[in-house]
Amino acid sequence: MVETKQELSIRSHHGLLRDLVPIYSFYQLLPNLLVLSLVLWLSLWLGHFPSMMAIVMMLGWVCQFVTRPSKMAVAQEQGVWLEAVLEAQGFYGKSERDGRWRALGAPWWQRWPHLFVELVPSDKVMVIAPRDVMESLRDSLELMEAHSELWFASEGQPFAFEPVEQEQEPQLPWQTKMPAAVVGVACVFAFFWVNFTGGGDGMSRWGLSASALSEQRFETVLLHMFAHGGAMHLVMNMTVLAGIGPTLTSRLGCYPLNWLRFLLLFFLSGLAGAVLYLVLHPTGTVPMVGASGALYGLVGLMLRTPADGGAVLAVKSRQIRRVGWDLVKQNVFLFALLALLAWTSGTAGGLAWEAHLGGFLFGMFVGPKLLPRAEAPDSNGELSSEICLPAN
Repeated sequence: MVETKQELSIRSHHGLLRDLVPIYSFYQLLPNLLVLSLVLWLSLWLGHFPSMMAIVMMLGWVCQFVTRPSKMAVAQEQGVWLEAVLEAQGFYGKSERDGRWRALGAPWWQRWPHLFVELVPSDKVMVIAPRDVMESLRDSLELMEAHSELWFASEGQPFAFEPVEQEQEPQLPWQTKMPAAVVGVACVFAFFWVNFTGGGDGMSRWGLSASALSEQRFETVLLHMFAHGGAMHLVMNMTVLAGIGPTLTSRLGCYPLNWLRFLLLFFLSGLAGAVLYLVLHPTGTVPMVGASGALYGLVGLMLRTPADGGAVLAVKSRQIRRVGWDLVKQNVFLFALLALLAWTSGTAGGLAWEAHLGGFLFGMFVGPKLLPRAEAPDSNGELSSEICLPAN
């Protein structure tokens, strides 16, 4: 069996500053210059920099950034296993000229010179691959480590997988969907109510800020969680809520206590995000709106509760570190995108990362306190816990 004695670390092959301009070949440079020239020409022709072009350029940068060359040191046995996997899957073919693995059947616009997988032998095998591919390779190695029923096979398939036969995962009962549905309906109702019956300031009057509190508008402490700056903002938050709400509710115990725990976590996470926002902007006048702080609290607790119902994951665990770093990168990207859109459109706007961070930290560190208590012996010495009755 393949074992990873230490955590596999993925590093940049060229350096972070070099990767900020993710162009690694002359053939890749040409289309980038062509797109940039076209955008500049359109800007001169229209008399302003179009916001849609800013989005296109940002997405183009992201697509190239995620495929940036990276490297990872693995053991000799792991290197042999990875080559066997690449051979067996058939998605990559090994070049007889340079020994590099390149994607088979890729369209011409994906055949950049830097998109290859290479295993360089030394004391350890140095794997070089695009970042997104490298993460898949690392996940495969860690899967081998985590499951004892997987082992290395030198003949035929690169690994054998004989999992224990499992029953089909049951559908979540309707009760688990109700708390998220209640919050979602409240957000949608508030959006349409304020924008179609209110004044010209729209939802900004529901926004939270130090200025609003100085005017004794204390209701904004709660109202800002249901206010959203636009339809896209609302859709994004409601999508996240619908995606994680029922699953998290199912991990919070049994009906109806799981409803109360979910709503309590939502509101307390939103308050934690609001507190951090106000602490960092003690004299601010820009109103902060959105359920993002509360939603990030749900995400924080979700990360620490394993799907199999096992023990709460430690904050310093490998999974938590990686997901936390991914969330940081996502927020940095959103911040840059919103700042770019605001600059190109000449309007004010941004990402309330303070609320995201405050809610996330609350959900991660305090959220586990809301989980059902572990089984404990009762007065008769028998184990007792919350009893969940099956849904009809």
